[in-house]
Amino acid sequence: MKSRNIAGICMLFIVCAHVAKAQEPISVNQQPADKPFIFFQFPERVLFPYEELQKLFSYTINTSIDVSLEGGILLRGQLINKIQRSQDVISVTIKLSEYKGALFSLTFIHQPNQPTIISGRIIHPQSGDVLVLSKENNQYYLTKKLQQFFMTE
Repeated sequence: MKSRNIAGICMLFIVCAHVAKAQEPISVNQQPADKPFIFFQFPERVLFPYEELQKLFSYTINTSIDVSLEGGILLRGQLINKIQRSQDVISVTIKLSEYKGALFSLTFIHQPNQPTIISGRIIHPQSGDVLVLSKENNQYYLTKKLQQFFMTE
């Protein structure tokens, strides 16, 4: 009697496995939309002077901002948001005027006995490229990256 039950259970597993394997996989053909690059006039990497970065955190909301970068590149905009998350962390958002809809988000982290960290990015939801702020050899650079690797909303 036990061998019939075991044989029946084995047959049930075989039938279930066959049915599960017989299902056709659903093909997902979603491709990200090709978005235009709006930061095409920027080089792949541009130096962002540390002094200019520090100044951005001293402005008040609705202040107009002009930042000169290496190679004669000028970033203009308006500081639209400034949040002090803690004593050690300040975040600002700048709406760039030359790239309608582009936002420059920056965060300044300064903890006692730790090196200062500044992180940021310039992103536009309808653009295929992003400018990411990174630190290399104690200097900050804006580097072009593909937008598909960043959340825009």
